[in-house]
Amino acid sequence: MVQQAASMMRYQQLGRLFSAQGSYLQDWMLEETDYNWRVDAGKGGASRAVADIGSHWCDTIQFVTGRKIVEVMADLSIVWPTRKASLNSAATFGAQQEEMQYESRDVTTEDMGFVLFRFDDGSKGSFSVSQVSAGRKNRLSLEVNGSLSSLAWDQEIPQQLWLGHRHKANQLLSDDPSLMNPDVAARARFPGGHIEGWPDAFRNMMQQFYQAVEQGKPASPGMSFATFRDGAQVMAIVDAILKSHQQQRWVRVSD
Repeated sequence: MVQQAASMMRYQQLGRLFSAQGSYLQDWMLEETDYNWRVDAGKGGASRAVADIGSHWCDTIQFVTGRKIVEVMADLSIVWPTRKASLNSAATFGAQQEEMQYESRDVTTEDMGFVLFRFDDGSKGSFSVSQVSAGRKNRLSLEVNGSLSSLAWDQEIPQQLWLGHRHKANQLLSDDPSLMNPDVAARARFPGGHIEGWPDAFRNMMQQFYQAVEQGKPASPGMSFATFRDGAQVMAIVDAILKSHQQQRWVRVSD
């Protein structure tokens, strides 16, 4: 359905892009005792929530809209300045154990953040990231507003694409190949009503990648997978977000 959303934007079915907004929310770092090496900037890098999940949101919204984020204004937050690290062996995402022993350790990476941004065509948007939102397990959600209509997608309900209208009833589009745009219908592997989701998206991406390798040339317009350039560009967004938070001003994303 992300491919369908991007196709609708390419064919201007939403009209002129006005704005985009959304969030990526998790709860696995909600409690003070939810310690992980990522809280230490010396081990995991200067950013946690933005780099870990915000990067995926930026990548997704840029793919859907076909636009690049060029400026950001950010406000980040650490909700537990220190966390209680277990002295017992405990795996990431593991269940809490009784009779645990802890030691306090400083937290030097953000738990959540809020970002205003500008696209390269002048349209604007905002998104938030959080790893301390109770009940949210892996919720990447986005909405795109255009001059004709809107669309919205939620990663935890991956087979539905919400389409919003002004003068007629809103719609819920499912991943039935017969209902999708012809250029992306093949990304739905099964007839409508059959379960597809997150793992299937990776299958599609890797197939496109291997086809490019087999042909010995870069991705063609009909292919869609992230390149090293795409990854570097998203990391430049993360760097700009950190600088914006530190300096409390709009920051240009480096080329």
